Amino acid sequence: MQRSFALALITWPIVLWAQFPVGQRNLTFNDPARDGRAIPCEVYYPALTEGSGTEAAEGSFPVLAFGHGFAMGVGAYANITEAFVPAGYIVVLPTTEGSLLPAPSHSNFGLDLAFVVGAMQAEGVDNASPFFGHVALTAAVMGHSMGGGASFLAAVSNADITTLVTYAPAETDPSAIAAAAQVDIPALIFAGNQDCVTPPSTNQIPIYEALPGNCKSYVEITGGGHCNFANSNFNCSFGEFTCGGGGSLGREGQQALVEQYTLLWLDRYLKDDAVAGDAFAALVQAGSGITAQWELSDCPPLASTSLVPVSAPDRQGHIAPIPLQDRSELRFEGFVSGARFQLIDPVGRVVRDEALRGSVHPIERGALRSGTYVWRVSLDGTAIGRGRLLVE
Repeated sequence: MQRSFALALITWPIVLWAQFPVGQRNLTFNDPARDGRAIPCEVYYPALTEGSGTEAAEGSFPVLAFGHGFAMGVGAYANITEAFVPAGYIVVLPTTEGSLLPAPSHSNFGLDLAFVVGAMQAEGVDNASPFFGHVALTAAVMGHSMGGGASFLAAVSNADITTLVTYAPAETDPSAIAAAAQVDIPALIFAGNQDCVTPPSTNQIPIYEALPGNCKSYVEITGGGHCNFANSNFNCSFGEFTCGGGGSLGREGQQALVEQYTLLWLDRYLKDDAVAGDAFAALVQAGSGITAQWELSDCPPLASTSLVPVSAPDRQGHIAPIPLQDRSELRFEGFVSGARFQLIDPVGRVVRDEALRGSVHPIERGALRSGTYVWRVSLDGTAIGRGRLLVE
């Protein structure tokens, strides 16, 4: 499906669950499959207080591994950390393959992006790590230009990547277009219609068309340029100057539009947020300031709103009505005295913890914000059931 528009930027009402301070640490991961190759990374994460080495905030956060552009330092992507870390994401920026000469290895960069996803998630289960208990099992690989093309190489080598989001992805060697044909996870591709560095017709559009699945979207920014996906960078700007200049929309407008779409996509596929998914679809169809293509007919389903037995398959339950507006009920067969009911928000915080009141447990809306929550029933600290609750 394709639609073309040239309208002013509109603002969709996005629910902000929390605005976390940004913490930062430098970590180096070593890939044993490549003779212990060192992959130094700058890691930005939701923290209790802003700064270097500060304690991680309460909650479990999805990983975003982000690949930089050709000859661009990761410092050019402060816009990425500033947009997504406060919204409850861990951003990992490998600093490898950043040189102008010798030429970077696209293959190694793709493998680096793939590896740091698993390495960061391993930090979440290492009780000696400052990230212990703070890393979710969902992850995106993202990137700009060279890093965008390398993201498709990464997806081929790591089946645990949940989704891809790329900004002006460039054709690479080995081919990102060829790699895209093997990628069957949700993928969001951005392009600028005034990008003279990686023109959409020979880069982003062939990559999009090569994707075999039916859960993908291509968003071309009207007036969008190549370098405006990042902050100001001399090398990128010089390359753009030699081929015709930047986009007419400007950096601030382009980044605001891209961040709006990106956050909704990430919340849908990394936090299982149905409200965000609906908002993304509405924005694409409204088409403010973009030309878009999309195939969203076969996307991963949202988790069931019914109770999923964990250690007691004879117990069954369901919540009705769904979505929760004012009041719903959990109807639970096989009620056990002493069981507890909990609700966990999209960033992993327990926002309700109460004794299960019987085979019919009332759930009041109260101060719950719109979004998708995890709910679970536990007994003596062991989960005996869990599911999802959509609050409208």
